[in-house]
Amino acid sequence: MNPFTIGTLQAETLGPSLGIFIKDLNPNKPLTEEQVKDLTEAVDEHHLVLLKSSESIIPERHIELTKHLGEAWTYGYTEGQYKEYPEIFKVSNQRGKGFVNAGQAWHSDGSIYNKAMHLSIFAVQVIPGDGASTFFTSLLKALDRMPPEMLEKLKRTDADYGKQYRPHPVVWEHPVTGKQVLHISEGIKAKFMNQATGEHYSTQESREIDDFLHALLWEEGTFYEHKWQTGDLLIGDNYAIAHYAKPSNSNTLRVLHRTATKGVNRRKVM
Repeated sequence: MNPFTIGTLQAETLGPSLGIFIKDLNPNKPLTEEQVKDLTEAVDEHHLVLLKSSESIIPERHIELTKHLGEAWTYGYTEGQYKEYPEIFKVSNQRGKGFVNAGQAWHSDGSIYNKAMHLSIFAVQVIPGDGASTFFTSLLKALDRMPPEMLEKLKRTDADYGKQYRPHPVVWEHPVTGKQVLHISEGIKAKFMNQATGEHYSTQESREIDDFLHALLWEEGTFYEHKWQTGDLLIGDNYAIAHYAKPSNSNTLRVLHRTATKGVNRRKVM
């Protein structure tokens, strides 16, 4: 681990591939204006930030932290969710105790929407007996590993997720950093299409793109596995990273709270 500072905050790297851990900021306690400023800078620069408390993050603090970082996304009430906390999306591995088995494919939260979610803030509540893990990978570094011909093709490709959503570019410009990033969702299969003509690729061609991206994101040494511990809170930049929830044994309960901040329309790479 390599210790360093971001403004007033003490940090160290999470792993060789992605992320940092801020050691002196407790997500269960109120933040000062200076801490919010430095935390925002940390997220913009490193895209995945871990905070720790000695106990599970209470919903009020989780929501407060989210609102410090942006405009909170709100959800309509469904069975297993919280009526009193519309900002919290409850994920579980058991029916009736949250949205069941969400995220078991590489994705960025809200990637199918017309306006992608910017940040996702995850707080573990209940860890099953066999543990719980979430994998994270950089969508900036993924572009660096692509063969030039595939990268050029994907820059001219849109993903079509159905009539209720506008097609969006597979490679787009990060609204904060201005860097080119990959933007995909394996959980919901897209129909890929040529940006210039609006014509969909053949089924075979789309399958080849899916297979290529899946293998790319699972390349050994390119992702970070976070093994959840009580009191962990992770802030992830959906513009820059994708994540994958490792399946867990449904006989022992797993509960995760997720909030998100609202995002912007995607800009095509020019």
